[in-house]
Amino acid sequence: MGFFSEYKTVNKLLSQKKQVIVYAESRHYYQYFKKLVDDLLEKNVEICYITSDRNDPLLAKSNSKMEVVYVKLMLGFLFSKIRADVMIMTMPDLGNFLFKKSSGVGTYVYIFHAAVSTHQQYRAAAFYNYDAIFCTGDYQEKEIRKAEEIHNQQQKEIIKYGYPLLDEISSKISVNNTKPTILIAPSWFEGCILEICIEELLQQLAKLPYNVILRSHPEYEKRKKKNFKQVQQLVNSYPNMSVDTMPDVLDRLPSTDILITDRSGIALEFAFGTDKPVLFIETVLKQTNPEWRKLNIEPIENSIRSEIGVTVLPVQLNQLEEKIKELEKLSVGFADKMQQLKKDTFYNCQEAYNDGVEYVLGKIHKG
Repeated sequence: MGFFSEYKTVNKLLSQKKQVIVYAESRHYYQYFKKLVDDLLEKNVEICYITSDRNDPLLAKSNSKMEVVYVKLMLGFLFSKIRADVMIMTMPDLGNFLFKKSSGVGTYVYIFHAAVSTHQQYRAAAFYNYDAIFCTGDYQEKEIRKAEEIHNQQQKEIIKYGYPLLDEISSKISVNNTKPTILIAPSWFEGCILEICIEELLQQLAKLPYNVILRSHPEYEKRKKKNFKQVQQLVNSYPNMSVDTMPDVLDRLPSTDILITDRSGIALEFAFGTDKPVLFIETVLKQTNPEWRKLNIEPIENSIRSEIGVTVLPVQLNQLEEKIKELEKLSVGFADKMQQLKKDTFYNCQEAYNDGVEYVLGKIHKG
């Protein structure tokens, strides 16, 4: 799609007000909206889905209930002029950089694409300009309220939404009858696995009887294209190793036996979705907000780490086989432990999710 084609698309979008607009930076993020979108469509809500990914499968899928469009070059202009009752995103920093708020949008809703805390891995002002935050658990609500108090911010609406993806992962668990699978799924900060120890990690894994799949973060692929290409070549040089190209974790986590990660939120999705422990490579913290300690609240991804897995230092990857044996020991009784911890951590129940659906419905102006 060229500039003039996109220009026509944008002008068409601006010609009428929408009930609900959903925006996804890439095809990887639709999975976090899907359940909500499906249920809103069932209630005859008019939804326009905007993606900035040419390879988004929804662009090729005909759905008479939902308008699907691609916009990238003119996205900044579109954001400032668009009109809708509700705009739903999983993109932080609305209004802080290129993508400004539009006076034509009634309510901006943020949905999390990771169940991590709000103050360490996100910028301090990441959520300031949203009207409503669909929180995964009360830990996020406490963090947001504390940040609002410290920075003299007006209180946003907090919706106790939960994290529906966990139940979807659980429902798709499958028995792996082939060689067991290890999934390497790092985050995308400077100290991530792909930056500091991927070569050594693959060398050690090559000695073990597993299929190994690397799932990179979409932001890493976007920001470190040259590095990612080198990583791909490295992975493909080993037998029984491959790079995951599927956009949704739902297509990968349920059939994964062991997850190896660093500071990625996928650790929570794996532990609570599959009831299996995580193997963490103990990297430096992912600190997008250098002043996160001002809240005096320990981020959930730090405090829960020792309860959901075991760790290994990057310089001790020669101990990988022993660490995997530790995982096997930890697996005994782990599912029951995760079920209780899940209840204690998340608003992950149907009632909470329904509150999110009703919230959106209540913001739509009929007629």
